[in-house]
Amino acid sequence: MIESSKENLSPLGRPVWLQKVIGFYSRKFHFIVIPIGIIVAAIHLKFAIQYFDQCPIQPMIPIYMIVHAAIHLTVMMVGICGIINVRCNFPRDTQQSSPIGVAILVIILVSVLIMSLFSFAWLITGSVWIFGAKANGVQGDNPNDTGTYCQSELFRPAFVLLIINYILHVVIVSLIIVRRFCCK
Repeated sequence: MIESSKENLSPLGRPVWLQKVIGFYSRKFHFIVIPIGIIVAAIHLKFAIQYFDQCPIQPMIPIYMIVHAAIHLTVMMVGICGIINVRCNFPRDTQQSSPIGVAILVIILVSVLIMSLFSFAWLITGSVWIFGAKANGVQGDNPNDTGTYCQSELFRPAFVLLIINYILHVVIVSLIIVRRFCCK
């Protein structure tokens, strides 16, 4: 029993899962991904707030964009907390592990998991609203035709956001599958 638990320890004496999480939050790509994520979310917030009441064909589209941006901004902030936690509580190349640091990492992981699941469900919900408006002949030229009108500066970014999200989900799942099964 003791040997099997030793097999689950990294060379630094930490549990393997903890070492993987520490490694993830130690990567430098966060310094590129987080600012880009914040900028993209801010752009979507700008369009959704600016044209909030200008999509009578589907009034939930701006709400979709606001909630989507808020979730992703929150994920970015939680990511920053993860980076700070790892840098402060887990010195490099040592066995030191702060119990509070481990607890914070667990809270961060659970939070990100919950937000990711909600984000995916919200993506599907937004798909229904956006593709539904597209199927109903959305147009951005005649605001007097409220049955089909949605401000183009609102609908286009919402549609692009949706497509990019689907592409990112496919890429992320593909990378996980490749890394998990092909590159061991």
